[in-house]
Amino acid sequence: MPRLLHVIAGPNQGQRFPLTDGLSILLGRSRHANTPLADNSVSRVHCEIELRGRCILLTDLDSSSGTFVNNQRVSERELKVGDLVRIGNTQLRVEEFKNELEKVAVPAAVPARPAPRTAEKLHELTGRQLSHYDVGKVLAQGQSGLVFQAHDFKHDRPAALKVLFPEFAQNDDDVQRFIRAMKTMLPLRHPNLVALYGAGKTGPYCWTAMELIEGESLTRILQRIGTSNMLDWKRSLRVGYFLTRALAYAHEHGIIHRNVTPQNVMIGKTAEQTKLGDLMLAKAQEGGLAKQITKPGEILGDVRYMSPERASGGSDVDGRSDLYSLGALMYALLTGRPPLEGKNVVDTMLKIHRDEPVKPTKFQPAIPAALEGVVLKLLAKRPDDRCPSAVALFEELARIAKPHGVKVQDQPAPLRPACPHHREDPASAPRTSAGQ
Repeated sequence: MPRLLHVIAGPNQGQRFPLTDGLSILLGRSRHANTPLADNSVSRVHCEIELRGRCILLTDLDSSSGTFVNNQRVSERELKVGDLVRIGNTQLRVEEFKNELEKVAVPAAVPARPAPRTAEKLHELTGRQLSHYDVGKVLAQGQSGLVFQAHDFKHDRPAALKVLFPEFAQNDDDVQRFIRAMKTMLPLRHPNLVALYGAGKTGPYCWTAMELIEGESLTRILQRIGTSNMLDWKRSLRVGYFLTRALAYAHEHGIIHRNVTPQNVMIGKTAEQTKLGDLMLAKAQEGGLAKQITKPGEILGDVRYMSPERASGGSDVDGRSDLYSLGALMYALLTGRPPLEGKNVVDTMLKIHRDEPVKPTKFQPAIPAALEGVVLKLLAKRPDDRCPSAVALFEELARIAKPHGVKVQDQPAPLRPACPHHREDPASAPRTSAGQ
């Protein structure tokens, strides 16, 4: 007889979820749970329930409040018809699926992605104008929109124009969150940060205009490393060095990046032109920008490069979370793979919490012991066991580089633009009027 989970208490009371052989149900409150619950007391991804033949297996996924079966806390348990599962304020009962016509909610096999029509609609912007930009070809597609090559005809300069999916601008809270993010980013100027030229809302589109980098993303570089196995520890050291400069600057200004991943790193013609971009997930820690920029309960970015505290859903993270991500990125450059990766998002998150990465020298014996030690220290589970700050890491990498003849600058670049007369165009400040 087919079986299902019936929600008998909690915000989702009345819903029924069928158990399908070979398809796991991931219960939680985030978009990474294929069976999301509107219960704020459950973890982002709380537990997994899987039907294996005639066996129903429940596994707690290191939830903060625990998973209970018949009022007994469990980490793993085989379920039977009639068992009562409690997570947070939600109670579910295992029942037999007696009525084939009964309406049930079918969990998605993978997290939802933007509908193809949405992406196609943005593609139609090519060859048109948006604000004072001539929109060119698509350079990349991300979780929130498309990045176009563009020309700023107001200032006569090339730009990378990121246009968010139209659905984003339909929610006033999302638009206000976007404006807060842009206000956080606009004043930042550093040689190793992708410069933001402006942002706004034109018609149904929210957009940001950024410096166009002549180079390639670290994602593409890692893809080449994976196929050709051409590993160079000096490249990892140089990239880590310049990204640390960018993070030191951002942290000094109260900004935690929260999304240091290969996709957000651009490498120019030289290592010195390493630039960190996409501060959309940044959190301003002081003043009027202290509100959380991302939605509560939402995880964005590549989980494989998240710190344990971010992967567990913690919002109270500091600069050491960025340093973990940087360590994961450097590890990938050294070995051609992220430090910890599972068969799916949940498995990866569990490995980040439980497992230790293989030492990089197993893949590349030439790596200096000091560099390997720094990278593994950055990947420590506890923030207190990592480098205390980006400045401290910057100094450590400089010390490692010197005796090995790795070319890096001895002193950090100026934190402000070299031109004392530099002023941001007032028109580039974010506005919400449709006619910008």
